[in-house]
Amino acid sequence: MVAAGLLLAAGCRHAEQGPIEIRYMAWGNPEALELEQHYVDIFNSENKDVQVKLFKVPGSAYLNKAIVMLASRTAPDVIRIDHYNFPSLVRKNYFMDMTPFAEADKGIKNFSSMLSKGLFKDINPFSVPDEGFNKDDFFKQPYEEGLYNGKLYGMNALFGGIIIYYNKSAVKECGLEDPYELSQKGKWTWEQFRLHAIAMTKKDSSGRYKRFGCSIPGYPMNSGIIWGFGGEVLSPDGTKCLLNSPGTVAAYQYLADLRWIDHCTPTPAQAANSAFTFEGGKIAMEFNWMGQSPRYRKVIQDFEWDICPIPSGVNGSVTCTKGNQLVIAANSKHPEAAWRYIRFLTSHKIEMDLLGKRRRSFPTRKSVAYSAEFLNATQPPFHTRVFVNAIVTGRPLPITDRWNEWTAAFYPEQDNLFSGRERSAKKAMDRATEQVNEVLADEEGF
Repeated sequence: MVAAGLLLAAGCRHAEQGPIEIRYMAWGNPEALELEQHYVDIFNSENKDVQVKLFKVPGSAYLNKAIVMLASRTAPDVIRIDHYNFPSLVRKNYFMDMTPFAEADKGIKNFSSMLSKGLFKDINPFSVPDEGFNKDDFFKQPYEEGLYNGKLYGMNALFGGIIIYYNKSAVKECGLEDPYELSQKGKWTWEQFRLHAIAMTKKDSSGRYKRFGCSIPGYPMNSGIIWGFGGEVLSPDGTKCLLNSPGTVAAYQYLADLRWIDHCTPTPAQAANSAFTFEGGKIAMEFNWMGQSPRYRKVIQDFEWDICPIPSGVNGSVTCTKGNQLVIAANSKHPEAAWRYIRFLTSHKIEMDLLGKRRRSFPTRKSVAYSAEFLNATQPPFHTRVFVNAIVTGRPLPITDRWNEWTAAFYPEQDNLFSGRERSAKKAMDRATEQVNEVLADEEGF
């Protein structure tokens, strides 16, 4: 009850002295930052005793800026941290343990029972009672991403996974069966994906490519392909590289062959200067994050599009999922106010607006994901169950506190394969495995 007492005391104290001011640090494109400011304004209008100021940092400089401020104990009260960097930063005691605040933030009793009975499926998102902090309403993975040593150090935001965006008009034009319908029949396999990609690749009368069937993703966006072929990248404990395992080699050879043998995906030279893009109608199928949906709704006017699952392989249809963490800086002088803002940003009301209405990414809350507002889309993408199934069946990426180090050792060999300098996935992955294992074995200075 310590946190509850702090919240009460803070409210009484600052009713007399004026509002607490906290800073919130985030990055994003102009549209994303405009939306961040929109939510800051809503919070400030509803909370007269706490006022939030948005601290904007360009994405290119964001991580370095955050590290410097965290290390010097000058960081803003609330910071959005990409999960790629969360494990390496949380272990340095840069963030505050939010467990006491969460435990004191009581919500509706029997929330799990209410959820299972479907009591949140047809609700007005802005009339939901303040449910407090209810762990049961969060999907397991986005909640667990914010844990460190069993304690809550981050609340997830902008969570999502990799899915396939596809050009429905191109599918119809080529007389192909719809990928989503194939997935519902259990026939959307990697071989069928390849056949679709080949069929939708088109040239003009002079022999120049006017559309490619697909793009090929690099790591980590191709994790679902690696897992679909039975491969892995790291051992479960994160200490050994498995890039040269048979399944991973097969997955990379499949991707390389799409480019160099099937010629259904652009080469780096052909793709230069964004000559071939999904939104331009020149890529028929694209692997991308769920958060691309709002942008595609805005910019695509000339063809129909929708989403479908990752094709099925030996391990079924599986994708990778990841989010960002909202954290309280260890140096914050107003952690109870910072917690209040974090819970506001991750509340049912804001998730329903940001994710149910705007489709910015995938809900972390089950009450939003299974609501009629989220599932019954009135604009593309219409196959919203793909989002839900991706989260339910998705796998977390092997993001450790060594992520940036070992991926930097891996990427050059991936580039060699995709650029055509190397045509054998086995040779490329053997070299990558050797390089990554050298990094993982070297703890000096870490």
